[in-house]
Amino acid sequence: MARVKGRVGLTMLNWHGSVPAALQVLSALVDNALQHGSTSRRAGAPLQVCLSITESKQLLVDVKDFNPTFADFEDVRAGVGDGLLVKLVRRGSITALTWFVSPEGQTKTVRAVLSAGVVEP
Repeated sequence: MARVKGRVGLTMLNWHGSVPAALQVLSALVDNALQHGSTSRRAGAPLQVCLSITESKQLLVDVKDFNPTFADFEDVRAGVGDGLLVKLVRRGSITALTWFVSPEGQTKTVRAVLSAGVVEP
């Protein structure tokens, strides 16, 4: 469902970058949130996803989950290890990867930044 709504969102935002790459990043973040970001208290609760475009035409993909920690974040950001998110970082699909905890300390948001760059056919 994230990929379908993501495609619609990217169209509405008039994203000039690679839609397939953006959908892969969105999918990886949602999969990771479902796998690592759920807790027994929040099982079945919907994830919050936000797509936005900055003034410098970068795409921000934000996924909020219910685990305020991110194990091995430095390795993931450095492209070390396995998993789709790590592969996308290594491939350069993700320009920057960050995360932050909500003010109440109960959730976190993982943000991937993508640059439009040259879109391959």
